Amino acid sequence: MNIHPQYTYDKQGNPVGVFISIEEWHEIETEIKTDLPQWQKDALDAELIAIEANPDYMLKWDDIKKQYLD
Repeated sequence: MNIHPQYTYDKQGNPVGVFISIEEWHEIETEIKTDLPQWQKDALDAELIAIEANPDYMLKWDDIKKQYLD
C-alpha cells in the first residue's frame, strides 16, 4: 500500500488534520475491516435483550448529565 497523506496545520504550525484521497481511503478501509468476534456479538445481543425487557435497565444520558455535570 502506498499512501500519500496531506497534513493541515493550525496557526501555530501544529498538525491538526490529515487528508488522503478517497482511493487511498478505500484501500485502507479494505485492509482494516474486521468482523467482531462471536463473544462480542453475543455480549451485545445479551445487552439488547436486557434493554428490551427492561427499558430502565440503562440510564438515560440526560439523567446522567443532571446527576454528574450540572
